[in-house]
Amino acid sequence: MSSMSNSVGLKGPLAVLSVIVVLYSLIIAQQVLLGIMTVATLWFVYLLYRLILRLGRIATALERLVEHQIDDRDGWDGRE
Repeated sequence: MSSMSNSVGLKGPLAVLSVIVVLYSLIIAQQVLLGIMTVATLWFVYLLYRLILRLGRIATALERLVEHQIDDRDGWDGRE
């Protein structure tokens, strides 16, 4: 549950930073593509980070599942 609150905590500042970068690229640098590419890169890194967190949670759940199956198998003696 804490990873979910961390991702929500990152989404707000990332959105604000994205708006600042796009406004800077439009007003100061006057290069729209530069701002769009920068913002796209920031969001890509953020989504990659979230993917890595999710894959870690999946791996942990699979480890628990395997441990549970092994524990169940150890208790089984083959007789009915």
